[in-house]
Amino acid sequence: MNVRLEHLGHRYGAVEALRDVTAEARAGNITAIVGPNASGKSTLIRGIIGAIRPQWGAAFIDNLPVASMSARQLARRAAYVPQRSVVAAAFTVREVVELGRYALPRDVARIEEALARLELTDLAARPYPALSVGQQQRVTMARALAQLPERGLLVLDEPTAAMDLRHAERCMKLLREIADAGGAVVVAMHDLSMAALWADEAWLLDDGRLAASGPAEEVLAPDRLEAVFGVGFERVGDSEGRFRLLASSPRA
Repeated sequence: MNVRLEHLGHRYGAVEALRDVTAEARAGNITAIVGPNASGKSTLIRGIIGAIRPQWGAAFIDNLPVASMSARQLARRAAYVPQRSVVAAAFTVREVVELGRYALPRDVARIEEALARLELTDLAARPYPALSVGQQQRVTMARALAQLPERGLLVLDEPTAAMDLRHAERCMKLLREIADAGGAVVVAMHDLSMAALWADEAWLLDDGRLAASGPAEEVLAPDRLEAVFGVGFERVGDSEGRFRLLASSPRA
């Protein structure tokens, strides 16, 4: 499923969080949304999945306007992993993952597969509130996997922020698998080096505006990032032909 944003704009009171954002994320790709704090990443993510209704412009999933979809219609096309999931009741891990099927037929095999892929099978009977924040984020990811339709859209807001390094890498490998299977992945990321390693495309936000979009290698160029972040960067290649970004000292 493709995602298209046309002139998206949104305010919180006097704060203009998004300003005339036009971009496209295609099936088969991981598209990373990057930018400094308060640049509009989370607001953009919420606009894509219909959690907010932008005051200007529109978001489309496979040419269907998100604003016209019911929650169930959207859930059959896309799954969402928030930055921090809140589960008020003392559900078990398995019960939280099962919530991913609320708009879909119950599918025990999909639920068990999602638990296994996030290495949660041994924790399935544990109460969700008793888990660490990183474990809770893996449960939220598993819930999205249980929901995600074949070649659907997966939208994530800083999914690896609370995970240890092993599980963060595992999470990104799962996103790669989803994209390679024909899904579309749109993920807001704080870790620029991880974005450089895994993303095919990137959207660079600066103060609510889209400063650049396109192939990740072009958008995540050190000079372009320095102009937005105010910090110098250098690229370091690896044995697989990918590159990492290392931050240097702030430039005068």
